[in-house]
Amino acid sequence: MQIKDWLTGPPSRLNIISIVGMGGIGKTTLAKNLYGDSLIKHYFDIRAWTVVSQTHSIREMLMDLLDSIRHGGGELQHKSIEQLAEILYKSLKGRRYLIVLDDVWDARAWDDIKRFFPDDNNGGRIILTTRLLEVAIYANSSPRIHHMSLLSSKASWNLLREKVFGKECCPVGLEKIGKKIARNCKGLPLAIIVVSGLLSKGCGMQEYWMNISENVKSTVTGNDDQLMEILSLSYNSLPHHLKSCFLYMGVFPEHCEIFVSQLIKLWIAEGFVKPLPHKSLEEVAEDYLKDLIDRSLIMVQMRNHNGGIKTCVIHDSLRDLCVKKAHDEKFLQIINWDVGVFPHGRNSQRRIFPKKELGFLLEFSVTIFDYELSITESIGCTHNTVV
Repeated sequence: MQIKDWLTGPPSRLNIISIVGMGGIGKTTLAKNLYGDSLIKHYFDIRAWTVVSQTHSIREMLMDLLDSIRHGGGELQHKSIEQLAEILYKSLKGRRYLIVLDDVWDARAWDDIKRFFPDDNNGGRIILTTRLLEVAIYANSSPRIHHMSLLSSKASWNLLREKVFGKECCPVGLEKIGKKIARNCKGLPLAIIVVSGLLSKGCGMQEYWMNISENVKSTVTGNDDQLMEILSLSYNSLPHHLKSCFLYMGVFPEHCEIFVSQLIKLWIAEGFVKPLPHKSLEEVAEDYLKDLIDRSLIMVQMRNHNGGIKTCVIHDSLRDLCVKKAHDEKFLQIINWDVGVFPHGRNSQRRIFPKKELGFLLEFSVTIFDYELSITESIGCTHNTVV
């Protein structure tokens, strides 16, 4: 692979390698595969990863990188940005390191952090993933930019078939329809994976697959808006009790690793989880979560020693769908708390969540709130404060 050669070959000076492509095309997956490759692990003395996102925070980026290198450490929480930057610089100095800056949206994010990476002419490398070619060009001192390609029709079908049937064969009556669906996903891995989750709920019924095929037809042609259309198909097919749970995922910051124990408590507190005979509310909520995972709308991030799900994540494109649908349906609204005022139309929103810095998990219980006779039911935050 060319990128692996770029990582391990000349020149010896610090080099930036950019991976560019539209949302859902697999940039982060490729970066993760490289980051975890056995040769790469052996070649570099230090590896560290941070997610930058649209609203980047220098402190959060530094904390992420230091956590990767030092495997945590509560003492870092009380350090200033300057102190964190000095610790990072000294940790990397003289070492052959690999840094991944995932999901970079703005050249300013690169300007804010690039000075913390020493260049000791010993093969240091930085992988930068972005949707924006201009960001990649701005950051790169060399033409080492990898443009992600869409999957071929054959590769698209292979991915869809694997996601729906695993190692089993596709029934003959579904193969032609399945290939058409895969083709209409226009080579976007995320679209194929989400549609596969939808197909897997059809119990192999030909009529169901034909209906999905008609809905998918021509909705994805290579841009983020049309990707949203195909992701909406999966949302629209959700039973009512799962729609609320899915929309609620929009309150978590981008790329946030979500503790399932907290998520379940929040779903229950909001009244999304309906009681069933012989099952606790926690057990019912776990079933809801597993159903959303089976539909490829939520991903397992970490499991407990007993195989249970400890943390989960949601792809940023699917989170964008949550936020859009939640706002359209007056389910919730994310606001910029720092502005100091509520947005116009707040009285029609059932839930209001202030937008805080990325990297914080939700650590609150939902509070019922009455403001100027509004119909807002709850207000919460993404920090460690209950509003």
